[in-house]
Amino acid sequence: MKQWIATLILVVSVALYYYAYSAEKAKYPPPRFPSYLKPPKSIEDVMPFARAAVRQTGGRTPLGLIEKGMAVLIVTEATADGMVLQAIKRAYEERGVKVHIVPEYELAGINREDALKAVKATHWYTSEQGYMEAQRWIQDRFVDPEVPKKWLKERRPDLYKAMFEKGDEVPQNLREIAKQLGGRSVADGIIKFLDQHPDVKAVFWRRGGRPRTARLLNQHSSKFYGNFIFDNRWELMNKAATFPGDVWRLVEERILESLAWVDQVQASDPEGTNMSFEVTEEQAKIWASGAYNQGHLFLSPYQATGRFPFSIVEYPAIQKKWNAPILIKANGVFAGTNNHTGSFPRIEVRVKDGYVTGVKGVGIYGEVWREFLKYPKINELTYPYQDKPGYWWFYEAGTGTNPKFFKRPDENWVGNNQSERNNGGVIHWGFGGSVVHDPEAPTESKAWIDFPKQHGLPKDHWWHIHNLLVTYRVRVRGTKNTWITLIDKGELTALRSPEIRALASRYGEPADVLSEDWVPHLPGINAPGRYEDYAKDPWKTLTEVMKKIEAGNYEYFYPAVKVKKR
Repeated sequence: MKQWIATLILVVSVALYYYAYSAEKAKYPPPRFPSYLKPPKSIEDVMPFARAAVRQTGGRTPLGLIEKGMAVLIVTEATADGMVLQAIKRAYEERGVKVHIVPEYELAGINREDALKAVKATHWYTSEQGYMEAQRWIQDRFVDPEVPKKWLKERRPDLYKAMFEKGDEVPQNLREIAKQLGGRSVADGIIKFLDQHPDVKAVFWRRGGRPRTARLLNQHSSKFYGNFIFDNRWELMNKAATFPGDVWRLVEERILESLAWVDQVQASDPEGTNMSFEVTEEQAKIWASGAYNQGHLFLSPYQATGRFPFSIVEYPAIQKKWNAPILIKANGVFAGTNNHTGSFPRIEVRVKDGYVTGVKGVGIYGEVWREFLKYPKINELTYPYQDKPGYWWFYEAGTGTNPKFFKRPDENWVGNNQSERNNGGVIHWGFGGSVVHDPEAPTESKAWIDFPKQHGLPKDHWWHIHNLLVTYRVRVRGTKNTWITLIDKGELTALRSPEIRALASRYGEPADVLSEDWVPHLPGINAPGRYEDYAKDPWKTLTEVMKKIEAGNYEYFYPAVKVKKR
C-alpha cells in the first residue's frame, strides 16, 4: 500500500511539473530541418556515423545489442547504398562482430538487375500520390488481393484506374519479382540461411512492422533483433543514429510509466484531430504491460494487445503472457494530410465508440476509404478474439521517441513517407483490426489468416494518418483534473525532465543533445500561408520545401546557416 501511494505521488508530481511547463508554451514551434546533413565524398566521411550506429542500442535498429564475437545477418533492399553498407560492415568488424550483409533479391533467388527493374516499374509514383497507401493495403493485407480489386473495379472503375492501371501495365514477370521482395520468399530465404549458418544469432530486416517480421521467421523468430534503416546516408549520417542509447531508453520509460495509472486519454492536433477514450483500471495495467516497442511506443491499448508483448527489460525478448485484444471506445475525429506513402488532401475520420463511422474530405484517399467502409461483410462479421463485430476499429497510436529523426526528401520523391513517423512526438494513427499472435505461441496468428481468407477480408490494420504537432495527455486515475501531457505540440515532454537532462549532460549540452532537429512545415499553423490552401494540395508545399532543402536555401535550417542565394 505504501509503495502504491508513493508511486501515485510521483506520478502526480510529474503531472504538475509537465502541466506548468506546457502552460508556458502557447505557440507551435517554427519549422526546422537539420542543416548538418551532407553527402559523403568517401567512405571515411561515413565511418564516424557507422561506428555510432553499430553501438546504438535504442530504436528500431539497435545494432549495438550485438556483442563482440557474435555473428549477425543484415538483410538489405535492392536500392541500398553500397558505400553505407560497406561502412556498417567495417564498423561492425572493428567491434569484433562477424557480419553477413545479404540483399533481399539474393535470398529470393533473383538477380540484382531484375530486382531494380521490378522496383522501378512497380513504384512509379511519388508521395504526391499518398492515396497509394490504399493500394498497398489491398495488395498486402488481403490473402487474395484479386477479390477486393475486382469488387472495387466493378463499383468504382475511376478509383481502380488511379491505383492499379499503371501497375497492371507492368510486365507480369516484373510484378511477380516485386511481390517476392520483402515478403514470404525473402523470409524463406532467411530461414534457409539461418539453418545453414547456425552461428548467426541476430537478424535485422525491413523498415517497419517488427512483430510481424519476427513471426515470418518461424523457428528463428527469436533471432530477429530489429529493422534495418541505416542503408542510406540520410538515415545514417544524422544525429538520430548517434543519439545516446541510455537517454533514449529513459525517455521511453518516462513516457510509459504513467499508463498503468490513467483512466482517460485526450489527443488534439492543429490539423483537426480531437479524440478521447477511457480505460478501466485493469485495461490500463494490461496496456502498460504491452506498450513497449523500442522507438515506436503503442499509445493505443488495442495495439498493445492481441500479442505477446516485447520485454522492457530484455528487449527484443518476448514476454510469456499473451494480452487479449482490448477494443477501446474512442470517440472523436482524426484529421490530417500525411500517411506512410505521402500526402493527400485533408480528410477527417470520424470514430464512435472505437469504430470508424465516416470519412470526410476530397481526394482519392478519402474516396477509396469511404468505399471500403461498405465492403461486403467487413462490418458484420466478428474476427477471432474480438468481442464485437467489424474490421474498422481504431487500432494504432504509434509514436516515435527520438527527437533527431526527420522527413526525408529523397524517400518522398519515390513514394515513401515513413521516416517522419520515427520523430519523437509524431503520432501515426492506424485503423483496422489486428491480432499479431494466437494465445498459444508468439508466431503468426493462424486464426487471423484463416478467417480473413475464408471471408475475403483484410488480415491486418493499415490506413494511416500522421499528426505532426499533436498534443497527447492522460488523466491520473482517481483525480478529477490531474493530467499528464506526454506530447506537447509535437514534442515529448519527457525531454524536459531534469532527470533526463542530467543524463544527457554526459554527452554534451543538454539543450543540443535533446533538441528537436526537425519540425514540420505547416502553413497557417507554424509557417507563413493559409492552412486552407495547404490542406487542399499539401504536395505543393512539400515540393517547395524539399527543393529548397536540396538547393541549400531553406530558411528554416537548424542550426541556422547562411542561406545560399538563388
